[in-house]
Amino acid sequence: MKKRKKARGRGGFTLAETLLAVLILLMVSAITAAGIPAAKNAYEKVVLGANARILLSTSLTALRDELGTGRDVEISGKTVSYYSAKTHANSEIYLDSEPPTIMVRDYVGLEGSVIDPAGGTAQTTRRLVSDKAATRDLYVTYGSVTLNADKSMVTFSNVEVRRRPGNSVVASLDKLDIRLIANSI
Repeated sequence: MKKRKKARGRGGFTLAETLLAVLILLMVSAITAAGIPAAKNAYEKVVLGANARILLSTSLTALRDELGTGRDVEISGKTVSYYSAKTHANSEIYLDSEPPTIMVRDYVGLEGSVIDPAGGTAQTTRRLVSDKAATRDLYVTYGSVTLNADKSMVTFSNVEVRRRPGNSVVASLDKLDIRLIANSI
């Protein structure tokens, strides 16, 4: 009998204590597992918003660089035609079709000579902001563009960063004014 008492006196867990510990562990695991997707979604939303704001800022800078030193600016619908001091060519800023991404087309001859867009065939077309900069299926678009009366300022309205699929707006700017330096002098 002494041996039995010694065996019972040893430290250890009873079956009930072990089952309770397993039950607590399962509950903590279930709560943690349920929180991981929510944390992941919150993280992705924050990253998407940050990427959209960076893309919007980059696009605004690119538009200012393109048009800031432009001259002979004309607007037809949503297309801005101008002579670019940057590329030394007649150029256009326009919206591509699907999705309506801001594009730039330069009409340049073989040796850099300018070709009239109406009759020229030599051209280069590029996105305003490269695909690498537009991460996570983001693209930039605008609602309308106007030129003031003295042709010294171009105004883009409703500049938006959208996300495919669904074309939801992720970041936006109501109005962007670009002063045309060549026309202001």
